[in-house]
Amino acid sequence: MSSRLAGLVLVLAVLLAACAPTTPTVSTDPTASAPLPSLSATPTPTPTPSGPVAVLNVGDCTGDIDLSGASMTSVPSVPCTEPHYYEVHASVPVTGELYPGLDALATQAKTVCSASFTAFVGVEAAYSRFSSAYLAPDEASWAAPANRVITCLLGSADGGLVGSAKGDTLIFPSKGQCTGPQDVAAQAVKVIDCASKHYYEVFATKEVAGKKAPTESERQKLFTATCQDGFKAFVGIDVGKSKYEVTYFLAAADVWSKVADHRIVCSAGSPKGGITGSLKGVKK
Repeated sequence: MSSRLAGLVLVLAVLLAACAPTTPTVSTDPTASAPLPSLSATPTPTPTPSGPVAVLNVGDCTGDIDLSGASMTSVPSVPCTEPHYYEVHASVPVTGELYPGLDALATQAKTVCSASFTAFVGVEAAYSRFSSAYLAPDEASWAAPANRVITCLLGSADGGLVGSAKGDTLIFPSKGQCTGPQDVAAQAVKVIDCASKHYYEVFATKEVAGKKAPTESERQKLFTATCQDGFKAFVGIDVGKSKYEVTYFLAAADVWSKVADHRIVCSAGSPKGGITGSLKGVKK
């Protein structure tokens, strides 16, 4: 049976005024002899919610939050040790007595939340798997001095985060995790329970040493040794004889110095999805 080799590399995402990265897309050539794919980014603005906000402290985690821009009267609090959506990484008081307006608050939030995100996580939001957003008071809630704060958040609109994101610079999936489709930017790949229907399973990772990005020749050697040979050891047969394909993540040379995740991450699976359970030793 035929097999496809698809190399997935990281694309630069741009911070928007709402302090959130774009959701870029990646195109891949499905042939085994093709070069690494070219990348394109399509900005998708994310509205920022506003309204009365319960007191949230740095390190607090929350449940789902409506990011449609609607006014909110409360934010669901969740222990960070349990599955959650967002984590507070900064809470910045807004000075002055007069309401500055949402545009002014957005400008201030972009500056303070971007800087705080980098300090808290260890990389800029554009190079992180966590999304960034903020909460700010609307004009009605401004009347209460306790509401005059910008609350910076990081997390995932899909939820399912456990533990703190502090110092977590990984952007690619980890060994043993299963994912949805991988023909998207690394930041948009969704991790799925392997017991549920999924598309790919990460079977091998390897840290790439050095401050410089690997050359094309070095990339190919890494892919062969870690992914292609690793596929046979994991699935049980050569990739060329398998019904499944092998894909990999590796940061592109032009963002190597910005991305802290310098692993090559190998997955086995199918772009058609529908896989349940592990592919370990399936020999097909």
